[in-house]
Amino acid sequence: MTRVIPRLVMGLTAVHFAVALIASSTFDDVARDGFWNAVPGNPQREYEMWFFLAGFGLLALGTLSQRIARDTGRLPAQLGWYLLAIGVPLQILYPVSGAPGLIVLGVLALIAARRERAGESRRTAPVDNCRP
Repeated sequence: MTRVIPRLVMGLTAVHFAVALIASSTFDDVARDGFWNAVPGNPQREYEMWFFLAGFGLLALGTLSQRIARDTGRLPAQLGWYLLAIGVPLQILYPVSGAPGLIVLGVLALIAARRERAGESRRTAPVDNCRP
């Protein structure tokens, strides 16, 4: 799971970007308005731009955790906590969203990190070979 979970986060990121680009008319409107200061004052544009830009946060979580897992062989538990910190409030505030995906990936990341820690502690536990 250590190598799979970061890939799943990046897959969710790809879906996030696809939804932002396909389901949005904002980018065309912003381009027509010349980009500069084309978002403030328009709630729909603001929402869609923040939605799009949030994808870069997910991308960062996915790529950084992939790099850490590759370099250390372990998945950082922080990935799970970050995904839950995003997913749980989002689920409460905006139930029809991608929040369940974030929550599931967060829980899976925590499980993987815990299993890795437990497996590591069993491998490195001192063995008492001295018997009287």
